[in-house]
This record gives sequence, structure tokens and C-alpha cells, in this order.
Amino acid sequence: MNKCDIIIPIYNAFDCLEKCLDSIIENTNLEENSIICINDKSTDDRVLPLLKKYEKKYKFIKLLENEENKGFVGTVNRGMQYSKNDVLLLNSDTEVEAGWLDNIKKYAYSQPKIASVTPLSNNATLVSVPVGLQRNELPKNMSFKEYAKIVNETAYDETFELPTAHGFCMYIRREALDIVGYFDEKTFGKGYGEENDFSFRALDYGFKNILCPNTIVYHKESQSFSEKRAKLVEEHGKILQERYPVYNTRVGLWCQNFPIKKICENIDYQIKLHNKKNVLMLIHDWDINHLGGTTMHVYDIVKANRKKMNIHILAPSNGIYKLYSYFEDSEKVINLKAIDNSGILSYYNNSYKKMLEDVIEGFRINTIHIHHMISHYFDIIDVAKMHNIKSIITLHDLYALCPTINMLYKMEEYCIPLKDKKCDECIHMKTSLRNNIVPSWQEEWNKFLQKFDRVIVPSENTKKIINGYYKNVDIEVIEHGIEYEENNYNNSIEEKDAIDVAIVGVVSIHKGGNILKELVKVNNDKIRIHLFGATEIKELEKSRNNYIYHGRYERKNLPKLLKENNINLICLLSIWPETYSYTLTESIASNIPVLSFNIGAIADRISKNDLGWTIPITKNVKELEKKIEDIFDNKDDFKKVLKNINDYHVKTIEEMGKDYYEIYNKDELIELNGTNSEAMKRIIEKSCYTTETVSSSEAAWIMNSLRWKIVSKIKVPEFMKKIIRKVVR
Repeated sequence: MNKCDIIIPIYNAFDCLEKCLDSIIENTNLEENSIICINDKSTDDRVLPLLKKYEKKYKFIKLLENEENKGFVGTVNRGMQYSKNDVLLLNSDTEVEAGWLDNIKKYAYSQPKIASVTPLSNNATLVSVPVGLQRNELPKNMSFKEYAKIVNETAYDETFELPTAHGFCMYIRREALDIVGYFDEKTFGKGYGEENDFSFRALDYGFKNILCPNTIVYHKESQSFSEKRAKLVEEHGKILQERYPVYNTRVGLWCQNFPIKKICENIDYQIKLHNKKNVLMLIHDWDINHLGGTTMHVYDIVKANRKKMNIHILAPSNGIYKLYSYFEDSEKVINLKAIDNSGILSYYNNSYKKMLEDVIEGFRINTIHIHHMISHYFDIIDVAKMHNIKSIITLHDLYALCPTINMLYKMEEYCIPLKDKKCDECIHMKTSLRNNIVPSWQEEWNKFLQKFDRVIVPSENTKKIINGYYKNVDIEVIEHGIEYEENNYNNSIEEKDAIDVAIVGVVSIHKGGNILKELVKVNNDKIRIHLFGATEIKELEKSRNNYIYHGRYERKNLPKLLKENNINLICLLSIWPETYSYTLTESIASNIPVLSFNIGAIADRISKNDLGWTIPITKNVKELEKKIEDIFDNKDDFKKVLKNINDYHVKTIEEMGKDYYEIYNKDELIELNGTNSEAMKRIIEKSCYTTETVSSSEAAWIMNSLRWKIVSKIKVPEFMKKIIRKVVR
């Protein structure tokens, strides 16, 4: 390789200087290269003795001294004139790592007519990572040596042509210097714009300015600057525009296309994945604005554990699979691939399998936890076994028994006890399927479930139902938790002329919508009915005498709403065996007893702990009405149930989170660190990715930063301002 002289212009910055020199000496082949330190008349009396000490100790260090302060441009010009070799201009507030110069040289000679090469940095605007165009702090969870190794291992083997080099660390081939000339000291003598001017002169001569994407150099540079310096930046920017009319266009195109965004993404993910356990959860729906029970449960696990581990959610959304990553203090979303099919067309899918393999390898997944199989394939468990990672599945409903999910025969009644059933008609009514696939469905699911390390359900009742079909599947029960505060609601039916009864949650047919509709019609003066939640039954969306429709509510506000409306009793009227029921737990936490049909986990939990009342499933609204009246009339029994509720321990999200943390944290199977950059590259390359958005304050900070002003801020067109806010995360 060609010999290179590392030119370091030095003006004070004593605290950085020794670190800079030591890092170069430790990580550079200085038998083939040398260091030229130029003291630009530093006013700090400690600087010169330090430089003389290094020159005396190391034969590859040459010290030059300016008789007067020349500034950055004059100083580096002196160094470039002194040298007869390639040069690398390096600020004294930088630090380098192993292989840095060799890597940069390889790119400098990777093709003809390259003028300059600039490496990546934490703080170098156009080549900043992981957040482009702004200053980045070094990762707190690793050393700079580890960080540099990650950058090197995850690099894209491509040539990225820069609109301008960056002077903090700028390799220049001697060939280019001989043709293009040195920096324009006369115009840019006080700094700011000299490397941009050189870069555009080099372009005129047919040279390129490129990026070294596999090397990062730490750059400390302070972002504070005086009004005088800001004015200088603006003046020099005007000169650049006058000299090179395409300047803003080139920089604008770089910002618009932002070619190194994929580099930024890859590095950012690797930082966040480093030295953390990574759990992958699969679910059918991740709309956190309208939480169903399964989604709510997963959301709560994420909330409870994201500070201890990274949790990634794979879910279908608008025809594609998305991966939502939840880190300790940030979130990212990446689009993966289109969904091949909708509906139940196959148990296995090869392209899905390949996608899952990339996610597991690229995100270094330790545990895979399935929460629903809609839009997912049975390849999951085979991929988990192949990668030797922990596999868990939680059954939140009865989808494992029948694709209709709720086991309601023609949406009218619970089908398991029924003898005369036409499953093909029922399945066709609810799905696109025309045949009775239940026997083959259960055969596949039986084999599928037996492969998992752990099969979890939220209630004993659900365990009993599932084991009734799959006797060889080991199932454990882990109850869900909720977030709540101690409730001081004094629930009393004393001295009331009517009992206030609430229906809570989304009301549909399988949630007892039909019988609620009939109960509202009864118009009993002793029963005031409240509906908190949405409904698919239009007749229930209008309030009337003794019936109040409150509509949607926020989960956190439910206890307050129940208290404000003096609710005494909550009716949960599901006609299928619910597997848990958040609403039951929230009712108990609000100090309100529950009445339900005698089916599923709701009835089991009520009866086991005497938290309310149950009645046989009925379509006769009079039976339901009579039971509510009996509860209202038997005030002593009501008080007894209230006491049981007060004594009952409601499981919290924190307690549930601890349960799952212990599961995820047990029996570690794979190495935490290291990278699988090829898998991550495939994911990022194929995706139209979405990342965190920059806040308005961060955007303002970027656009007011010193280096941004000189690189692209001067009279920035409005379209570029919009691009910045979209491109920078």
C-alpha cells in the first residue's frame, strides 16, 4: 500500500490530544506510515512539552511548529506541502481503532480517480451514525473498540460517493493533491468550507470523494459556536454557492436519497441488540390503539420487561409483516415482506420460514413466544428448534381446537357439548372454507403443540378444555396481570331505588350482545344498565330509559368511570368459554362483583373465589333479569361478596412481568453477542423501513449545528428542510 502521513493540526485541546495520539500509535501500522503533528501556536503551555515528549519517544512522529497561529487551513496546507505521500488529515479530538487506516486506504485505491475518503463517525454530519446528519453520543453499553468492531462487521461492501468530504478525518491521495492543489487558504483561511471547496474542485477534475463504510472514527467536536463563527460559516457558504451552483443540489440529493440510511439502521440495531437478550413474540394484531385481550397481554409484557431485555413483535399489518422492536428507551419498526395469503390456505410457507430465519439470526433471538397463529405458519417451531432457541406458546382462545376461534356453533351456542353438529356449515359461515377441516386441524395442532418447550394458558378452565383434546401436551397456567391503583370505591346498594349494572368491553354476539339487547328492552325500573365500550349492535348505541350508552373508554379510566356512575354490579355475558377475561379482573380491582353465565374461565374464577354469581347460559332474558333483582334484594349476600373481593389479591403487571422474565431468562441457549450482519442486511435491504422520528427540537438542533450549516444549511431550500425531518430518525 502507498505510504500515508497522518497530519494532525493542533491548537490547544490538551485533554483530547494524548488520547488521540495513543489511539493512533496502538492501532496503526507505523512502519509504513507516519505522523506529522503541527503545533499551531497553542496557548496552552502543556501542549508543546507533550508533543516533544512523543516526538522524542517515537521515530515515526515528526513535530512541526508554526511561528504564528495559521488556523486549520494554513496548518494542514503546511503539512500537505511538507509530505510527499498520501495524507490523512485528522483532528486532534478524534480516536481511532484497529485497522482504521488500512481500511481507509483500501477504499482510496478501490478504483481510479478517487480524491478523498472519509470514514464514518459519531459526529460528522453527512457521515454520522447511527443517526445521520447530527452528533451522536457513543453507545453506553459497549466500549469504542467493540463499537468499531460492530461497524466493521456490519459494513456494506459498496462504494458510497459523497457530495463532499469531511475534514475531521480526510484521506487524500497524492495524485489528487498534485492535480487539484491544496486547500484555498486565501478564501477559507479561518476555516469552514475548505474541504467542501477542495471536494468540488476535485469533482471538476473527474475525481470522486467516497465513504469508507467499514470504519468509524470517534470525533468529540463541540457543537457550541459563537455568533462570529456562525457569521463566518454563512459567508463561506455563500462563496461555495457562487463557485459551485450544483452544490446545494448535490447535497440535497444526498439528503433526499440518504444512501447510508441502511448503514445507520444496521448499526443502530446492532447497538441496541448488543449484550441484551432478545425475545420474539408473534401475534395476529398489533394495533395498540384498540387493544384486544391478547394484544393487551403482550403489550403488558413489553411494558414490564423492556428495560431488562429487547422485545420484538412480529405481526401482520395492511398486507405485510412488520417487526416492532421495543428497546429500553426507544422503539423501531421495520417492514419485512408481503403476506402471501390471507385465510387458512396452508400450514407451512417457505418464504415465511426464510423471513423468520433472517429475523432470528439478524436480531439474535434467544426466545420465541407465540401469542396467536392467525397469519403465521407452523414453520415457526421447526425454525426455533433448528436455531436451538427456547419456544413458548400461549393459547389465548380456542383457535388450537377450531379455526372459528370461539367454538360457537353458527354463532349461537357453545359447540363442544353439542352432539348433532354440521361443522362444515359452521366453518363456512365464519371462514372461506367449505369443508370440515376440524379433524385434520386438530391433528396438526396436536403435533405442533408437543414440540414446544412450554405451552401456557391463562386459566385452569382453559387448560382443562385443551387437555381434553390434546392429552399429551403439558400445559401450565400463568394468570394475566393488570395495572391498577388501590380502589377506595364504597360500593353499596343500601338505600338505592335501583341497582346500577354495567356491561364492560366490546359487546358482540359471542360476548352476549343478543341477550343484552333483550335486557335493555325490558326496561325494569329496578335495573339501570350502563354500557362502557364499543358494540357491533346498532340498537345498543343509543341511550334510552334505564339504559346509558357510554361508548369507548381508555383502559386507565375504567375504575373512575365505574365509580362516578355508582356501578354496583358488572355483567359478563359471554356465551363461549372465555380463557381469562381482563374485564373480570378489572371489575374486582374496582371493588365491583360480577354476574356471568356458568361457562369458561370467568365462571371458574368467580366460583372459586366467591367474587360474584353465575347462572346457566340462557336465551331467556327473564331469567337474567330475575337473577339481577335477587342480587339487589339480598343485601347481606352482596356485602359478603364485597368482603371476598376486598380480600382477593389482584395480580399486577409487574408480578406477571416477573413470571415471564424468569421464563425468558432461564436456561440460556445461545451466545448473546456477535453479529449476523448478513441476515440483518437482507432484512434492511428488502424492507421499506420505518424508524423513530426526530422531534421538532432535535430537527432544529440539527439544522442549527455548525457543521450542518457549512455542509448544507446555507440558504437551504424548503424541500431540503422537509427531507431532513423525514430522513433523520
